[in-house]
Amino acid sequence: MLLKTLRKMQLFVSILFGARPVALQAHALNSHSLNTRRKAGGFALAEIMVGISVLGIGIASTVGALTKFNSIASISRNATGACAAVMNQIDLIQSDSPFNPQKTNLDGTAQIPPELQLGTQTQNNVPVYQDPSTGAIVSGTMTTAVSDISSTYSQSGQTFQLTAYRVVVTLTYTYVNRSYSFSMTTIRTSDI
Repeated sequence: MLLKTLRKMQLFVSILFGARPVALQAHALNSHSLNTRRKAGGFALAEIMVGISVLGIGIASTVGALTKFNSIASISRNATGACAAVMNQIDLIQSDSPFNPQKTNLDGTAQIPPELQLGTQTQNNVPVYQDPSTGAIVSGTMTTAVSDISSTYSQSGQTFQLTAYRVVVTLTYTYVNRSYSFSMTTIRTSDI
């Protein structure tokens, strides 16, 4: 009776944990080792295929990322060039003299430099960036809008004129079929 119970427990444990009974293991040793070799060979091929697939995905992702980084770098170079062109125009507006709209020259015109004439001025083909390897030039259109924001103030019964112009400089350009724009604003007051 005890032997019968032990065999049932052995069978139950083998089913539960996937082990073969001892009597069956010795009998199936040769066929089992042959099947294991065949399965191992097929598994190695599957491992190689998965490894090559993962490597291919990694390479494709790396190439895609490097291409995107290159594109971002090109856009940044163009934005830097646009910023420099607009800043040069702003510097010219801030430093051009004489700027005294309340005074007149000998010929009767106001003392206003050409860049600070009221209204909108447009310059075409403003260079933004030139590629050093290909020589390709990215150029754009610079628009300078000048408006008079002058006012007056009173102090101790006297009225004073505050002469000031507001200038908005905008550079628009196209790169790889996309439009970009960079803009800066400044205020210029009279020299006197």
